[in-house]
Amino acid sequence: MRTDLHLEELVLRLLCTGASQSAVRDGLISLLRGYRWKSTLHHAIFNAIESIPSDNSEVLRQLLPAKLTRMGFPDVEWEELFAPPSMSGEEAIALARKMVGGM
Repeated sequence: MRTDLHLEELVLRLLCTGASQSAVRDGLISLLRGYRWKSTLHHAIFNAIESIPSDNSEVLRQLLPAKLTRMGFPDVEWEELFAPPSMSGEEAIALARKMVGGM
């Protein structure tokens, strides 16, 4: 059984890799704006991703570390966040709906 923290990580990984299309990225961000993140770090990562107007993984790789450091999170395991996602964009949208709905 996957934990809430693992589910959050899966969705963030999809957003970080740029594997999603813009419509999927926009849908995930819209859905997760009202989500109560279980991890403060995951919430900060989401806020940083949302503030970057690009779904290009190279752009995110360049900008996220500095943004997260300014937000008080200098030591983030970046390799995990930029690992290939294990789900499609459609699966991530379905997962985000479950997360927001409290599963």
